[in-house]
Amino acid sequence: MKLKDISNLRTGLVTARKKASAVDGDTYSYKAVTLKSFNRNGCLSVKYLDNFTSKEQINKNYLTQYNDILVRLREPNIAVLIDEDNINLLIPSLVATVRVDSDSVDSKFLTYYLNSTTAKRALKSSITGTAINMIKTKELEDLEIKLPSLEEQKKIVKFLDLTNKEIDLLEELKNQKEKYYAEVFNNILKNGAIK
Repeated sequence: MKLKDISNLRTGLVTARKKASAVDGDTYSYKAVTLKSFNRNGCLSVKYLDNFTSKEQINKNYLTQYNDILVRLREPNIAVLIDEDNINLLIPSLVATVRVDSDSVDSKFLTYYLNSTTAKRALKSSITGTAINMIKTKELEDLEIKLPSLEEQKKIVKFLDLTNKEIDLLEELKNQKEKYYAEVFNNILKNGAIK
C-alpha cells in the first residue's frame, strides 16, 4: 500500500505570505518548526523552534496536532513524531505533514519506517534539485509502505525505543569520557603527572 492510502499529506505554510509587519494592527504569535528541529531519533528538538508573528490567525491545518508526523522535504529527509507537548506549532513550507487516518497504523511505527534505510532508498530516486536536494510531496504520497499487523508494529516500536535509549546513553557516556580524558591530559600538561 502507499502512504497516501493510510494518511493525509499536506505541505506546510509559506510563512512569507503571513509574516506581520510593523504596520499590521492585530498580530498572532506562534512557535514555528525549523529544519534544525528534526532530530535523528524521530523526536522534535524544541530548542530549535523559532518565534513567528503573523498578521492573521493561522489555519489549524498548518499547526501541529498530536500524532502528526512531520517530514523534512529538504535533505536529510528526517521524520519526527509530534507528542502532546508539541501541538499547535507552525509548520513551514519545507515540511510535509503526515496525518495517519487508519486504525491499523501506529504513528510512531510509521515515523520509524519513514526514517528507515528502506524508505530513504525508495525516496532517493525521486529527489530533485541540483544545489538543494528536495523530495516532492507527491513522491512521498506514493511511497510504498509494508505494514505488519498493529500488534507487530507496537512490538517493533518498543524495541526501537529501547534501542534509541541505549544509543543516547552510550553517546552521553562517550561525551563524559572525552571530557574526562581532556581533563586528565590538561592536568598532565599543567602538573607533569596524572592526578
